[in-house]
Amino acid sequence: MKFARRRNRAGASAKQMARRSSASRNHRIALALPVTGVASIAIGFLVTQALGVAVGAAAAAAALATGLMQALGSGKNSWSTGAAGERRTARILAPLTWLHRYVVLHDRAIPRSRANLDHLIIGRAGLLYVDTKNWTSTKSQVRLASDGQLWYGRFPQGRAAATVRWEADQAQRVLGWPVRAVIAVHGARVPGGLIQLDGVTVVQARKLRRYIRTLPPAPGWSREMVSETARVADTRLPPAASRSW
Repeated sequence: MKFARRRNRAGASAKQMARRSSASRNHRIALALPVTGVASIAIGFLVTQALGVAVGAAAAAAALATGLMQALGSGKNSWSTGAAGERRTARILAPLTWLHRYVVLHDRAIPRSRANLDHLIIGRAGLLYVDTKNWTSTKSQVRLASDGQLWYGRFPQGRAAATVRWEADQAQRVLGWPVRAVIAVHGARVPGGLIQLDGVTVVQARKLRRYIRTLPPAPGWSREMVSETARVADTRLPPAASRSW
């Protein structure tokens, strides 16, 4: 089950976006530092004239600290977090390919869209699209509310689930075969390891490989069928990191 596969690196486009986000942040800091420095000196001078040197120095220091905190922001880069999660999922999926019964494509662009497919698995159960969620709060729980809404801790995830369904539908449109939608969760707890939504299955990431292996075989999905579908998918769904933004 071999074909001339194109670049297949999990999280590549997210890592690319993380670098751009970091460069943009550094640029903002470089612009803000001179302004912050001048402003803090001016504030310190004015306060010194009114209340004395000690108070003026404290005011200047406080103004400088406030300006730097605003320029630096939280320091968190969601793109880096996402890329790390995708790489973890790729490591979990890798053993599926060892006996050539599955093919896994990572980080594929959806044609005519800025969206991408984190992981596309082609195997005896047909096609699965796996979207990685690196929800890092291990104290939080993923749950399904009585109204059918998916939650991660205090945060509703209905829109995220709808997006995953849409992405699976786009893969189905491009490839012409039904695509099962799956969300693999790192960090936060998924009670029982699995939650069934309308059109989406939520799985604890560490149980993802077992979940895929226990899916019933789909009629007609021989090794030859898997190989040919993987070749078509590799052609029609190019690596997301290679597209021009």
